[in-house]
Amino acid sequence: MAVAVERAKGNYVHAGNLKSRASLYDHREPRIDPVDIAAGLMPAGPRLVLDIGCGYGRYLERLRADHPDAAVVGVDAAPGMLARVEPPIMVADAQAIPYPDGCADAVLAMHMLYHVPDIAKAVAEFRRILKPGGTLLVSTNAHDDMAEPYAMWARAIRSVLGPDVFLPGDEVAKFDSANAPAYLEAAFASVERFEERGTVSVPEPGPLMDYLASIRSYVDCDDAAFERIVATVERELDAHFAVHDRYEFEKAIVFYRCR
Repeated sequence: MAVAVERAKGNYVHAGNLKSRASLYDHREPRIDPVDIAAGLMPAGPRLVLDIGCGYGRYLERLRADHPDAAVVGVDAAPGMLARVEPPIMVADAQAIPYPDGCADAVLAMHMLYHVPDIAKAVAEFRRILKPGGTLLVSTNAHDDMAEPYAMWARAIRSVLGPDVFLPGDEVAKFDSANAPAYLEAAFASVERFEERGTVSVPEPGPLMDYLASIRSYVDCDDAAFERIVATVERELDAHFAVHDRYEFEKAIVFYRCR
């Protein structure tokens, strides 16, 4: 567990890695913005909103614009992620949120619970700080999200490091659409699911190579070995684009509204 925490910490020293991964949505059809989905699921008239694991503030700007009378607080365990986020912000652990019981109207946990060592403990914390009838919004990946590129990266990683190595997709699998409902239903009486599926279609290898670079900290090897992994992926993509105009795969996002 400690190793997984260190991998996550290394990946979120700054906002660049997360932004590289989010940029894949630029190539998705139909075009969606996860921020729009979250905004549409928010309760009316909140007074206090906590965005836990807010990262570089992707959701905060919209929430603050939509709810100008609310205190919308960005919370993240990685100080580097908050470096350019407008206050109010707070460095804090999702498993021990320094807010009193029953204070928040809404809590967001967007694509972050799979990084938490004790997911059940974090969900219980969200329940604790919410007012009675308050809303928790959670997002994660569908269980089969990005199956083709993750399989490609797995082939390359295993070809260099062997068959039993930890894979980047193993982290997300801790909390995806296959197991998320059980965690949420243990703490909330009502758990609604909302899913958006679409096709990512990239015209050249660049976005996929950028994504691979962004998950470097999850691959336990030295730089020379990682360069061999990169070269293996480059060869596979070169072979693909020699006969195809685009590299396509399904990208699915799942939201849960819990009350």
